[in-house]
Amino acid sequence: MNYKELFQRLLALIVSPKKAWVEISSESPRRDVMGTFVYPLIALCGLAVLFSKLMGSGMKRLTFQTAAMDICSYCVALFGGFFLAVWLLDLLKKEILKHESDMPGSQLFVGYTMGVVFVAEILSILFPQFFIFKWILQFYVLYVVWEGSEIIFTVPEKDKLTFTILTSVAVIFSPVVIRILFNFISNILG
Repeated sequence: MNYKELFQRLLALIVSPKKAWVEISSESPRRDVMGTFVYPLIALCGLAVLFSKLMGSGMKRLTFQTAAMDICSYCVALFGGFFLAVWLLDLLKKEILKHESDMPGSQLFVGYTMGVVFVAEILSILFPQFFIFKWILQFYVLYVVWEGSEIIFTVPEKDKLTFTILTSVAVIFSPVVIRILFNFISNILG
């Protein structure tokens, strides 16, 4: 997937999640969501941090060091958060839906759902004064998960609300937990 396709997929997930999930589910073979979607968006978050730090401080020497630490913090949080959310989703599927373990399916679902989280992060980094949009987009993850759960995992109607809430919490808060742990360990070692 090139960047044009990446942005089209991201826009489709935000504008019309149901249509995007139908398109995603019909792809054969399934795309490598990590290499074509997740990793490039994590890199864009890193670039947004770098741009924000350099433009905000006049390109001082200490700024590069601070920017590097912030980039590491964001990228580790998003990268680790992705894998934590995948593991939690796989666990949820086993417990709630009684599905077998399917890590590639969980990676696909979390990867595309986290696209909304990536957009929220990039916007909050570049435009910190509009932090309210970050929270609006975070809640929009609920809708994206709601639409995708039925199409990708055929979640029964009776379990759909529970599955949606728990999956959304995992997707939204996994990067936050990883970032807190990373910053805590960095401060101890640092």
